[in-house]
Amino acid sequence: MKLRFSLQALEPAVPGRARLYVRDLDEELDLGEYSIAIQRSQNSYYLHSAQSWDASLRWLPQQGWTEHEEGIAVLLNADIVDSLLANASDAYQITLADSTGEELGRSPLKLDKAILPSTAGGNAQAMELTMPAAAAPEPPAPEPVVETPPVVEVVEPVPEPEPVKVDVPAPKKETVAPVAPPAKKGGMGKWIVLLVLLLILAGAAGYWFYSQSAKDDSPAVPDAPESRPAVVETDNCTMDKLADRPGLQFVQECVKESKTSEQWLAVIEEAKKAEQCDVAQRLYVNKAQSGDVKIAMAYAREYDPKDHQANTCFSKPNPATAAYWYETVLLSEPDNAQAKARFQELSQ
Repeated sequence: MKLRFSLQALEPAVPGRARLYVRDLDEELDLGEYSIAIQRSQNSYYLHSAQSWDASLRWLPQQGWTEHEEGIAVLLNADIVDSLLANASDAYQITLADSTGEELGRSPLKLDKAILPSTAGGNAQAMELTMPAAAAPEPPAPEPVVETPPVVEVVEPVPEPEPVKVDVPAPKKETVAPVAPPAKKGGMGKWIVLLVLLLILAGAAGYWFYSQSAKDDSPAVPDAPESRPAVVETDNCTMDKLADRPGLQFVQECVKESKTSEQWLAVIEEAKKAEQCDVAQRLYVNKAQSGDVKIAMAYAREYDPKDHQANTCFSKPNPATAAYWYETVLLSEPDNAQAKARFQELSQ
C-alpha cells in the first residue's frame, strides 16, 4: 500500500498538538483503528515514549481517526509532537499498522514548520472577575482656623548723631630736583661691542656650515614599514574542532560558514572518515533541507540500494529514506530526471 504521511499544525496553532494526515495513493485505506511506529534517521531508533528512543520496534496505538479527502487523519498528543520537534536536523519515517498488527505501509514524514512545542504555550492563568469596592466616604472638611495676626511692635528710629567735622591739613608738595643725565662715554666702548658681535656671528656661521656638511655625508635611513596586524582565518568545520566541543555545537557553528556544495561534501566525508556519524548526518540534513540539491542527492544515494556503499555511518540501505530525499530534490528541481526516476522506482 502506497502511503504518504504529513504532520500539520492546527488552525489556530495549539502548542504541543498537531494532526497526522495519512494519504492513501491506492485508495484502499478505510476508517478504523490503527497504530503507528516512528523511526528517526539519526540512529534508526524507534520512539517508545516521550523523548525516549530505542532500537526495538514499538507500535503506538492512536484513537480518534477521522476521514479526510485523500485518506485518514488523527490528532497526536504532546509526547509525540515534542519528541519530533526536539531535534530539527532529524528526519523521520512512519509505519502504519492495522488493529491486527499487519503492516500496511511506510513513508518519510513531512513536518509542518508552523507546529509549536508544548513549551511555547506557557501556563494558563485563570481570570477573576470582582466587583469594585465601594468608595470610602470623604471625611468632612475641617473647620477653617482663624489666625490672629501677630502684634507688631513699633520701634522709633534713633536719630543718628551729626558727623563731626575734622580739619585735615593739606599735604605739602615736595619739590624734586631734576636729575642730571649721565655723562657720555668715549667712542672706544662702541668699537668693543661691534667686535664682540662680529665674533659671535662668525662662530654661528661656522657651526652652520659644519652641521650641513655632516648632514649631507650621513647615509639616509629608510622609513620603517608600517606594521599591519596579521589576519587569522578560522574554519569552524575542521575535525580538530570536535576535540573541545560536542557534536551539536560543532554543527551549529559549522553551518554558519559560507561554503560551496563540494566543500560541504568534503566536510561530511571527513566526518564519516572520523566516524563522527552524528555530525555527518546533521550536516547532510541541514544543507539538504536548506535547498542544496547536490547535497540532498548525495544524502539520498547513501540510502539508495542502487548507489549504497557500506560504511560505519551508513551501514545498510533504506529505500524509504532514499525516496524521501529524492522527493526533497524534486521540490526544488521538479525537472531533475535522475531524482524523478529514482523516486518513482523506490516508491513502487
